[in-house]
Amino acid sequence: MVTRLSHRWERGDAFPVRDADLLDVMVDARMPRVLLGEGDRPDAFTAPRVAIVGTRAATPMGLADAIEIGAFCARAGITVISGLAIGIDGAAHTGALDAGGLTVGVVATGLDVTYPRRHGRLYERVREQGLIVGENDYGTQPLPWRFPIRNRIIAALADAVVVVEATASGGARITANDAARFGRDVYALPGSRRNPAAAGCNALLLDGAKPLLDPSDILFALGRGGTVEGGWRAPPPPIDPDQRAVLHALAGDAASIEEIERRVRIPVDRLGAALRALERGAHLERKRGLWWPR
Repeated sequence: MVTRLSHRWERGDAFPVRDADLLDVMVDARMPRVLLGEGDRPDAFTAPRVAIVGTRAATPMGLADAIEIGAFCARAGITVISGLAIGIDGAAHTGALDAGGLTVGVVATGLDVTYPRRHGRLYERVREQGLIVGENDYGTQPLPWRFPIRNRIIAALADAVVVVEATASGGARITANDAARFGRDVYALPGSRRNPAAAGCNALLLDGAKPLLDPSDILFALGRGGTVEGGWRAPPPPIDPDQRAVLHALAGDAASIEEIERRVRIPVDRLGAALRALERGAHLERKRGLWWPR
């Protein structure tokens, strides 16, 4: 029976896990007998824990949502758990870190292997403001089959799981399925049928996941409903009628300039001015050849 998580500090001690529910999960036959860890904040496991996961191929809107949810959790004293991957995972960690909160990164490699390489600075920040944990020996490389296996640990360590964006068959779906098996609450952000990165979330909702309509919904899974003010952060609506017409035409979805031109009946010069003003006002973001609402 597993009674604690071991980690490799310079002083070589270990920290206990006192969460009885977590211990019940960790004795599951598919779980590692010991987790290795590195970092400066072993107290990350003493706070309530929420996993925020999703696709690597995230949209700008999904990345913004993950950052906001991670920051909300940090401000509420909740430890954010994710997989340090590109996309939603990295955004969730960043949101928590920027808000001064605790975070835990669960890796599918050895603790001395940074993957992806571009997340080197993020790994450093997670070690400073939390922990990096995993089940593999030092030097273990990032083989594709290790990542779906890793996801069961993310689900086990969390009190609740939030899926921000997920493809129909991605790793976030695996994490959510494991979380449901472990008795964790699973939340998913509803998305447009036109967004492939939302197909997995919509399928989870069909299967019984709870819709996340506001970051504060997470608190109900932790028995703290109503204790912290939530609300998605959004810039004030524009006054200019051309800008309002553009936002109405987008209706929350991304679109190319050609699509926007077909939907709004205003001259091209005024349309360009409206788009530039909406970008400056943080209402829109131009990326991948499309205009994305924020």
